[in-house]
Amino acid sequence: MIMIRMGGAVLAAMLAVTLGIGGLSGADQPIDRESLRALDGVRVVVEDLPASAPTELNKEALRKSVESKVAAAHIPVLNSGEYPVGDPFLRVKIKMTPESGGLIAYHVELDFAQIVFIRRNPQQTFNRAQTWAADARMGLVARKQLAERVRKDLDAQVDQFIAAYLSVNSK
Repeated sequence: MIMIRMGGAVLAAMLAVTLGIGGLSGADQPIDRESLRALDGVRVVVEDLPASAPTELNKEALRKSVESKVAAAHIPVLNSGEYPVGDPFLRVKIKMTPESGGLIAYHVELDFAQIVFIRRNPQQTFNRAQTWAADARMGLVARKQLAERVRKDLDAQVDQFIAAYLSVNSK
């Protein structure tokens, strides 16, 4: 059971442990942004949502929302069957705890993955290495507010991706 009277730092630590997450900072430094330069486009992949996710949070709707924002920023969006050089894609991960005391803890993560090569052994390919990540978001909300908060946090992360992409691809 989650106690509401806890201090913010203690509650955040409990949420991190409960959701099985480490640090909450993203990888959005200039060197990380360079991995977004000169892409042919990006696919959007939403990982399976927890079984306890509310019905208004579904993979297809989340994918379409992210694709719409990315396309509106004039970043080419690839279909699920397109695999250009590097197989680049935005990955959405959402975790949540079971409801306790009327509240649900959630964690939203947006990162960018692509095929990478190790410089000392370029023949060795490592698929799907994360090369950029937005700042992770987490919160504690009532179930009826969960879908809205997750979408709001994901929108902010997509905005962060768009800014990172444009910072290295503006003409």
